[in-house]
Amino acid sequence: MLPALARCAAPDADLVLMVKPQFEVGKERLGSGGVVRSPELRAEAVREVARRAGELGLGVRGVTASPLPGPSGNVEYFLWLRAGAPELDPADVDRAVAEGPR
Repeated sequence: MLPALARCAAPDADLVLMVKPQFEVGKERLGSGGVVRSPELRAEAVREVARRAGELGLGVRGVTASPLPGPSGNVEYFLWLRAGAPELDPADVDRAVAEGPR
């Protein structure tokens, strides 16, 4: 999905993606009910999406946890992307995971 968005976006576009770790970590790493309970796995999912965005020339302007967990308890994250923005700072992901719902 991300490559298609990058191709469609204007060069100065801001993109805000919702990262859903339950779709990024793989079925074999999900907890009961399809929930990603591990903060480390959630952080890994966000970092991986940001890495792929970087390969497309999109840097990260910000990252934050959604204040509302999904119906099953999954925590999702918003990544603010823009061409020319810096790479993701891993400390920003750690902060977002720590500040998000448990």
